[in-house]
Amino acid sequence: MTPAGKRRRAIAFVESPLQFLSALESNEPMEDLLIRARASAKGMTSFLDAFDTDWLPKNVRLEREGAKPGVLRKRNFDRIYLGDACSGQVHKALALAYLERRMPEVVILDDGLATYSAIEILTAKRGPLVRPRQKLKASRMVMAAHVADRLRSLATMGKLRWHTALPVSKPLRKGFLKAGGEITRHGFEHLQTLPTGGSHPRDNPVIGSSLAADGLIDAFAYRSWVDDIIDANGSITYYPHRRETDEFLADLAGDERVRIKNLGLPIELRLINLPPKSTIRTLPSTAAVSLAVLNPDVDIQVTEIPAKWWTGASPDSLRKSLNAQSVKADDDS
Repeated sequence: MTPAGKRRRAIAFVESPLQFLSALESNEPMEDLLIRARASAKGMTSFLDAFDTDWLPKNVRLEREGAKPGVLRKRNFDRIYLGDACSGQVHKALALAYLERRMPEVVILDDGLATYSAIEILTAKRGPLVRPRQKLKASRMVMAAHVADRLRSLATMGKLRWHTALPVSKPLRKGFLKAGGEITRHGFEHLQTLPTGGSHPRDNPVIGSSLAADGLIDAFAYRSWVDDIIDANGSITYYPHRRETDEFLADLAGDERVRIKNLGLPIELRLINLPPKSTIRTLPSTAAVSLAVLNPDVDIQVTEIPAKWWTGASPDSLRKSLNAQSVKADDDS
């Protein structure tokens, strides 16, 4: 344990813009943080290129190397932040670096709605850290199970924490705390100090979804949903998800009523500080939750996904959890 008053050394492994922002929100004043961002991950290079390093706190450094065992072997860290707890690259780095060593404190960062699944796995007594629908080779499954067990062991020692801006249901919170984990909260305090974002209500922002691009919902149904919003409002500003296809966006851009803003920066940075009474339209998503935290006076209109939209490529649990997402506070019922 780091003595009181002594600076901590921490490292964060992040593979998406939201994970990156979550690492910044988790960083503490008495902590020197190295963020290792996986630049090869989808959408990360454009994000890192657009992110001004002057926005980093003075005690935070950024490297575009991702998770590698070497960085953990060569340096001793007091704390490790995990953006994607199910990442194969992260699993390999942890397993190799700490095969015969004690792991330091680990903090789970928000990784979108997939975070709920990871926390449920860690709350369970056994099972590998894998994403829903993820099929792994036997060797990877063994590694995913090994890392899950190591993190569960950390929880029993009071060294596993989840730092989140997401709503947390009472059953999930109780289960994680009972397993020994700790939950701490943030409201994107650092993000709200950055000189970015801003929009006008007349822009009619619509947040794009990856569900059609991932084959989970019908692409024609999704496009019809977007078209209905356009027809109802006369024009929209569409913020694509980083996994949406160029073909879909080119077709959508053919409608002169649509203005497409390719992000670079994550949606939380682009739509921060919207004027009160603005309206954002979206399907269930993490962005809906985070933007509600950032813009409490903005109307976030989340369209529940109709049963007939689903293609059958996702498990019932995912469909139920997506439609159950709320932009409101924790559920204490």
